[in-house]
Amino acid sequence: MSRRTAHPGVMLELWRPPHDAGDPLGCLATTYTFAPGLFDEQCLGRFLEIESEPDREDLAFLLERETRLGGVYAGVLVDHTQAGVEHSLRWDVLPVRIRGGKQHAKVSLLVWARHIRIIVASANLTEQGYRTNQEVAGAVEVAPNSVPEQTFEDAIGFLRRLIRFVPGTAQSSPAVQRAETFLADVQQLVHGWQPTRGRSAIRQHLVFTMPVSRGSSARSTMEDALDRCRGRGGSPYDVRVASPFFDDDASTSQVTSVLCKGMARGVRRTLTLALPGALEKGAGVPRLHAPRSVLSTARRYVEDVSVALLPAVDADKNPRIWHAKMVGFKANSYSALMIGSSNFTTAGMGVGNARNAEANLLTIVDYVKFDRHEGRLEAVWPDMGQVANPDAAEWRGADRDSDEEERATLTRVPLPPGFLTATYRAGERRQVVLGLDPAHLPPDWRVHTTGVDAQDILSAETWQANGSAAIVTVEWTAVRPPEKLLVLWEDNEAFWPLNVDDQRALPPPSQLDGMTADDMLDILAASDPSAAFRMWARRQQASETFDHELDGAVPIDLDPLRQFDLHATFLHRVRRRARTLAQLRANLQRAVSGRQALEWRLRGLVGIEPLADRLVRELSSANGSIDEALLTLADFLIVLREVDYTPVDGGLSKREYESVFGPFLRELTDKLARQVAERRVALSTEAFSFWQRVVERCRERT
Repeated sequence: MSRRTAHPGVMLELWRPPHDAGDPLGCLATTYTFAPGLFDEQCLGRFLEIESEPDREDLAFLLERETRLGGVYAGVLVDHTQAGVEHSLRWDVLPVRIRGGKQHAKVSLLVWARHIRIIVASANLTEQGYRTNQEVAGAVEVAPNSVPEQTFEDAIGFLRRLIRFVPGTAQSSPAVQRAETFLADVQQLVHGWQPTRGRSAIRQHLVFTMPVSRGSSARSTMEDALDRCRGRGGSPYDVRVASPFFDDDASTSQVTSVLCKGMARGVRRTLTLALPGALEKGAGVPRLHAPRSVLSTARRYVEDVSVALLPAVDADKNPRIWHAKMVGFKANSYSALMIGSSNFTTAGMGVGNARNAEANLLTIVDYVKFDRHEGRLEAVWPDMGQVANPDAAEWRGADRDSDEEERATLTRVPLPPGFLTATYRAGERRQVVLGLDPAHLPPDWRVHTTGVDAQDILSAETWQANGSAAIVTVEWTAVRPPEKLLVLWEDNEAFWPLNVDDQRALPPPSQLDGMTADDMLDILAASDPSAAFRMWARRQQASETFDHELDGAVPIDLDPLRQFDLHATFLHRVRRRARTLAQLRANLQRAVSGRQALEWRLRGLVGIEPLADRLVRELSSANGSIDEALLTLADFLIVLREVDYTPVDGGLSKREYESVFGPFLRELTDKLARQVAERRVALSTEAFSFWQRVVERCRERT
């Protein structure tokens, strides 16, 4: 059911998984204005169940996020005028370019192994939207034993169609390819789930506004909503509209006319218009931030038209800007409520030539005796003061200055359409690949990177001198990726969204440089990796600010108990590592949701391959205990050889697991064998012989 947010943080709680949802698989969200920090720290933090707090445990949060994001997909579809300011290369920003319109939808698809949630809201992914405005949101829950098939397919279809408005194709843009693959994987996941059966007294439908695209006709939120209502029991005779924003008089008259013509005939009709405004002290009449045509047009079609003031405070009397968009419908047999992103505008409702991309959730409740669901829809509507004499009110037209979306539109210069895609290739040979449309480039321009390694990487002059190619590859010598791309032309500038070609090739955070093999092994073997990360991070941060040894009363060299430290003995070290390696094997045997998650478990920032690299580094730096270090490396390989995967429903099968793990183990074994052979001179004959037998047994397994 729909809900109206009354307290900060309620919207964010929708990003938390329900009980027994399983591992996170991915999320794809849409927004108009965008705050990357909120999405990165708050939304993804809850979706991934990161326990570290970004404000107080920044290092632990950074490492948790980096490691957890590797095994899932995350992307945001943003209006092209708002994209590219900043974001982590661990998730994608896909700029949506709609000619004559905006990407204005606020829908989020959250996918866990055993649960899917589709959030439809009025709130942008911004601090204002999620923390301070008065917004409205609803969720459609999809579970293995209950799939609302039409709603689910509509959501997937909407997102897939929206991706068509992103510059580039799956062949030219890795970000587009990842988004399309994610949606296909989600459909495949739900393929074996059970659809919802029977006729329910409550039905939820996703209704959209969408411009014409390749192979698809335009869609109208208003037409879709009225058609759904009629299919449930006739046209509505009572309609309520709450919108914070309107067009000019002519366009408002058009959208009002379409709505009124869609209402029932032959009965007395009622229309309530909830508008932004205020009744200031000392002023004789209310000031309404809407065009007068919304009232005059409605009166030409509807017998009873009333005007109400949208509240400027929430239920706790805290001042909050109203940003929710709601339309209520009533007929003899049902009551309905539509919430979402569509303002009462021609582009928002889809009744004009220029259309936005909009997404709304329509909930229709049948009238059933003694049923409470209708009351739950009513509870979403706030208390509103009625305007006794709307003819005498001061109609000030649309208040663009108070709307965050309108302010964003006025302050951002859009990137020219000739700049299509920007991709960073990580790895040994680092490059920035730029996709251009020569026919739509300005005469003079340059692409500049910001941050520590700021530099011009391409200009119109050098581009033309080298043949004006549609795809330009620029060598990038710095170890770290560019922070942001800034395009400058004439007297304008705009950010160009930069996504990564292969996220697995990104360099690890510099904070991981000091992580030892024991540290990494403890984290990989932990039953609660979040707690292990926090503990390690606290040790790092404490060591930077406080030296326990210098602060101690007894100098280390004079401590008589130091030479008898049990934790430093060989036997203790062997036993401890044996227990930890056994826990590591148990974690590797746990069911995994998909190939990407398994690959990340094996090769990710804190994964099996990086652990092997650190164990080899330990072998190289061992002073007098190189044989002990080699035995540890051998024990590590034995543990990998003994991994016996336990599949569960909804996860990788044993065959699928082995198709990834087997080649990985063979490749890792060969790599370690070569590295150890290079150090043969420093090893004892007994230790090296034992190592060779372990290598042969591992090769037999694969």
